[in-house]
Amino acid sequence: MGRLEPGEPGQPEAAVAFPRSAPVVTDPGSWPWRLAEHLRDGLREACAGLPDDARGLLPALVVGDTSNLDPELKEDLQAAGLTHLTAVSGSNVAILGAACFLVVGAIGGRRQVQVVVTVLVIGGFVILARPEPSVVRAAVMGLLGLAGVLMARRGAGVPMLAATGVILLGADPWLARSFGFALSVLATAGLLLLVPVWLHRLQRWRLQALVLAVAVPLAAQVATAPVTVLLDPVVSLVSVPANLLVGAAVAPATVTGVAAAALSVVWPDAAAAVAWVGGLATQWIALVAHRAADVPAGSLPWPDGVPGAALLAALTLLCLSLLMRRAWRTAAMLPPLIAACLVLPRWMPVLVGAAPDDWLVVQCDVGQGSATAIRSGPDRAVLVDAGPDPTLADRCLRRLGVRHLDLVLVTHFHADHAEGLEGAIEGRGSPPVFVSPVPVPGPQAADVKGLMSADRVLPVSTDVSGTAGAAPWQVRWRLIPPSASAVRQGIAAASDPEGEQINNLSVVMLAEVRGVRIAALGDVEPEAQRSLLRTLTSVPGMTEPVDVVVLSHHGSANQEEELYRFLHPRVALIGVGADNDYGHPAPAALAMLRRIGAAAFRTDTQGQIAVTGGPGELRVVTSG
Repeated sequence: MGRLEPGEPGQPEAAVAFPRSAPVVTDPGSWPWRLAEHLRDGLREACAGLPDDARGLLPALVVGDTSNLDPELKEDLQAAGLTHLTAVSGSNVAILGAACFLVVGAIGGRRQVQVVVTVLVIGGFVILARPEPSVVRAAVMGLLGLAGVLMARRGAGVPMLAATGVILLGADPWLARSFGFALSVLATAGLLLLVPVWLHRLQRWRLQALVLAVAVPLAAQVATAPVTVLLDPVVSLVSVPANLLVGAAVAPATVTGVAAAALSVVWPDAAAAVAWVGGLATQWIALVAHRAADVPAGSLPWPDGVPGAALLAALTLLCLSLLMRRAWRTAAMLPPLIAACLVLPRWMPVLVGAAPDDWLVVQCDVGQGSATAIRSGPDRAVLVDAGPDPTLADRCLRRLGVRHLDLVLVTHFHADHAEGLEGAIEGRGSPPVFVSPVPVPGPQAADVKGLMSADRVLPVSTDVSGTAGAAPWQVRWRLIPPSASAVRQGIAAASDPEGEQINNLSVVMLAEVRGVRIAALGDVEPEAQRSLLRTLTSVPGMTEPVDVVVLSHHGSANQEEELYRFLHPRVALIGVGADNDYGHPAPAALAMLRRIGAAAFRTDTQGQIAVTGGPGELRVVTSG
């Protein structure tokens, strides 16, 4: 049983289903899929005895299984430009195909046998890694490399790449909107177009092996940088060295990981022994990631959005054009180019949609989650939730110039509201952290409490109010705890960490800064919204409308319209991730906002959202 909601315009889903009960498995699937899942389980078991980093990284590198990947290692991989190793890519397939091709050839197999066996192995690997679009794309790119080897034709790679792109886009036109597809094609194009030219121009150095080792990661970064900066507005200065250092470890990790998965079915002890070999390789990768992430100024901040991507593309093309000319001209132009890279990002804040200097409230763009900053001073803020990612929370506050947090509210302990807290508070003082009175889900609640001393974490069980900051930005705030019935039901539902009762444990904040009134509703569901409405209507002085509301539960369809009519906001902020699996924000919620006359702004399509002005005239500035 469930309900259907129409899909969002411009998205591939015609409709989104919301089940009302837990799924029931009626068919376990055909034997290839059952075998693939058994192999994935076997690989995880084979890695169980490895060190922490290797235990999570080897399955991630081999089959894209990041379930055991340490969050700190994940952040360091991203900072080092090594995130691509945790997603199945064309290089995985090419390495596996090449190894199979060489082994079959070494035992005397003819060329036709080599090709057939290699294709079968790649097909089996697609099933093992699950045939999601990224995996299918990787397989096609890997087969492209294999075909290039077989054809042995100079210059055949580019036409084959173009043909592959046409075929894939014809089969699935939605790939045209996929960052993964764009990055895969661009990286392959960089290798095909740039590496041969660089090798030819530097052949007189007689260091072809070293030049090739450096040229491959450099070409991939050069080709993909204008797209990756759209995902993360930084230019990594350690990515090429880090990829150079780990390059030799990727192949043995991939091959031994697949071998361990295969052996796990018939000989678990041998699988564990083989996994140790792959573990040594992945432990080296993890070591490089940790060291690269610790390099001071290892990443250069860059303007985000299309202007930043266009700027980086222009500088990249200029550098490439100079490299094709005489060396002295290149050397003469490098200083002004480096200066431009260092200076331009700092005088383009308006162009790239940064928050205005007089911002009052900002809904941070933290993906599928919520983080709201309310200004309490020139470099201070009150923070309501911190989203799911410490890096994104920290980046948002850095862009706003927030160096000190006066108060933090974690409305409830779901990961999409609490996981980013570490990045938000690091280096920003020791603010009081108000939290939901019921510590569920337990692991997330323990993580939040572990970040602060016990006297700084304050459960909200009764109404509490106060002020934060100083004039002219002083924030008056009031916290409303969940109702007694919600607390009882939440305690009873503690074994269901994703249930609606956990959402109803959200603490609600009412705040005011410079005359602008704000309501942040957490994830309260209709039952709790009705209870909140009764509370607000019974308290003197609470009948004034608010100016800004942070819509409950990322704009889910579960909204109590009477509450929003009572609040009567002019602006509704929706923290929501692009292409999320929940259908947020729901068309019904957006229609409700239109009925009550509230202007809706959402982070998935508009990026960071800043509210400025005053109670008489609000202005909204978005980065998207």
